[in-house]
Amino acid sequence: MSMWVEYEAWRRRREDLIREAQEAALAREARKVREAFAEVERGPAGVPAGTEVRWGLADDEPEIADLLQLNGMPRWVAFEERFIVAERAGKLVGALRYRTESKRLILGLLVVDPWAGERRTAEALYAGARELARELGANEVLAAVTGMAYPRAAGYSRFGRLWFSAVGRTGGDGAPGRWRRLFGLWGSENVPFHRTTR
Repeated sequence: MSMWVEYEAWRRRREDLIREAQEAALAREARKVREAFAEVERGPAGVPAGTEVRWGLADDEPEIADLLQLNGMPRWVAFEERFIVAERAGKLVGALRYRTESKRLILGLLVVDPWAGERRTAEALYAGARELARELGANEVLAAVTGMAYPRAAGYSRFGRLWFSAVGRTGGDGAPGRWRRLFGLWGSENVPFHRTTR
């Protein structure tokens, strides 16, 4: 009798293990399908399909003011600053404050409609900012480090207290040299670097 009980326990355990393995395989397949759909949803340069990232216009200021107010900030900022905006289905869902310096686009305050999907919209804004900087002829994009790593997801690299992305002229590996970037932080980007031979 004890042999029969041991066999039943072994058979139940075997069925449990097979079921767990099947569930794990189904979970892996479901994750692959979700990732494939997410990849299809992303448009060029990491911007989700259906989202347009563009320079903010004077007509966008009231909607940017609404986004600022929704995020607990004063509305007047929309009329004093310049923004890159993300638009989905004809509605502004996010804005990213910017300023320009010599061959550099500097990103600042980020405001997003909380019901539009903050992570997706923020990543689209940072990715779109790189494309807009390329159109502008900028060599690099700098963004302030915040608590969230949205710039990293959009392809930026951490550089001290900033996020950095090379856009125009680059070195052989796609990024300017470390010393050139360091001098660029002080506004002396075009420091000549000469190699002497003996």
